[in-house]
Amino acid sequence: MRFVRRCAALAVALAPLVGAARPVAAEDPSRPLVGITFDRYYDGAALESALKTIHASFPLFTRLESMGTSREGRPLWVISVFDPSGPRAIDDRPAMYIDGNTHGNEVQCTEVALFTVKYLLERKDADPWIGALLKRVTFHVAPCVNPDARERFLHRPNDEHSPRRVLRPVDDDRDGRADEDGPDDVDGDGDILVMRVADPNGDLVDDERDPRLMRHVKPGERGRWRVLGAEGTDEDGDGRVNEDGPGGVDPNRNFPCEWRPEAVQGGGGPYPLSEPETRATALWVLAHPRIAAVQSYHNAGRMILRPPAARTDREADFPAEDKRLYDELASRGQLLLPGYRYMQIREELYQVWGGFVEWTAHALGVPSFTNELWGLFGWGTSVVGGDLEALRWNDVALHGAGFVRWKKAKHPTYGEVELGGWRRYTIRSTPVDFLPDLCVRNCLFTLEHASAVPDLDVRVVEQAPAGGARRVRVVVENRAMMPTATAWARRHGLVPPDVVGLDGAAVLAAVELPGPGQPGVPLPVKEGRARLVDGVGGTASRTLDLFVDAAAKPTAVVVSSRLGGLVRVAVP
Repeated sequence: MRFVRRCAALAVALAPLVGAARPVAAEDPSRPLVGITFDRYYDGAALESALKTIHASFPLFTRLESMGTSREGRPLWVISVFDPSGPRAIDDRPAMYIDGNTHGNEVQCTEVALFTVKYLLERKDADPWIGALLKRVTFHVAPCVNPDARERFLHRPNDEHSPRRVLRPVDDDRDGRADEDGPDDVDGDGDILVMRVADPNGDLVDDERDPRLMRHVKPGERGRWRVLGAEGTDEDGDGRVNEDGPGGVDPNRNFPCEWRPEAVQGGGGPYPLSEPETRATALWVLAHPRIAAVQSYHNAGRMILRPPAARTDREADFPAEDKRLYDELASRGQLLLPGYRYMQIREELYQVWGGFVEWTAHALGVPSFTNELWGLFGWGTSVVGGDLEALRWNDVALHGAGFVRWKKAKHPTYGEVELGGWRRYTIRSTPVDFLPDLCVRNCLFTLEHASAVPDLDVRVVEQAPAGGARRVRVVVENRAMMPTATAWARRHGLVPPDVVGLDGAAVLAAVELPGPGQPGVPLPVKEGRARLVDGVGGTASRTLDLFVDAAAKPTAVVVSSRLGGLVRVAVP
């Protein structure tokens, strides 16, 4: 039934968004976020304004702060969303961390993250499932963790693929200047297109299927075109074009788990967390140890990706128990994201050293996904095949606006050239008309992931004398799918043991009762609290006998779990 409600929510969530042409003023006090719409891309100023509007509208349900600043001084915003009336303190609950725009050109990721914040707040009273989720899980959302590159993508001429990295000037051509000769908008249309020149000795001819395409010459065939590369000029006068564009470090290769230097992993940077953006992100995550789930949005290709990213499952000896957890969560995601492929990063995509979700999953022990949004021309399964199918999708869905037909232009070095190719918001970045659907479906998958974080409950079964001591029998139950420690985390000691203690009494000894007729198993006790070294499994429980001094009068049972949160229940 929960999936029926989630899928039904698609129609409800999309209804007010699809028809909106422009953001409108938030004049309705019952809907303070009505002006935050998803028919555009938010630049840095607009994103900051939206986040401040959200916080001002829901000051008791949100917390807005900056994780740090980018290399160029832009804030790395993170907004936390929660229901303060929940039974636990906000920072005692398990949390989910969501971020986007790790790569500057992957702009729709910010919109999906921002949509998630708005959706949670606007649906918390209308949808009991959302309301209950916000009472037990804290959401930390960092919509844009690479603001410098995003700002360039939105406001300067670019193609679909750049700028991608966090900016760090590099003198690629070793002329004493850095980043002085990158792509340029020769014709001033706002996009960086492809340049070609007529050349009878070239290796390309017009494609007979569509004159907008080219194909390689066949044996004995005379060429017609030669591609010169991305649109640009020789800005530094060295006779070369676009040889020293913006330098940088790939933030998804700069985290301190399975990191490799540039010679092995291009984009890795001089050392792990060398960049202010990645360092601020890592320090902020480490400062919030209750984070029990991670979702990082990227583009493109319509994928639900899980770690490992640097090694195959076999090479990493990836636990079958953890794979079953990821498989189940991904299967739910595919119900909400038809056409998205569920893949292991290293085996089915490519190898990533120093990736963010590799770090969160395999250094911190937190189940983590990356969703690759959009891509391959179109949403869902609407387009399959190559460039010809992509052009047909462009002609029908975008009325031809996504592809620039070849046009003549004057070039200061090459003379007459032709410019053409895909515009910026087509191949990798979602056309704005398709943003609402992309946002709501990915948001709902993320919330399914959040619903699986540990949900601990404690019951005091009985108190009774036990020789010269007092016995307190408690049941610690995890009502959610995710264990308080994954098999990977247990194997590598990544999270501390869950501990069970009593207010008003020190635990002297503890025994676990595995089941009827089975002998009790002694548990380690340290500093007056019992330690559950293996945590509490998903949808599982552990029954414990805690022994205290006979004269002690315990007032509450306290369970503290890194990923499951802090639970305190009164002793009757």
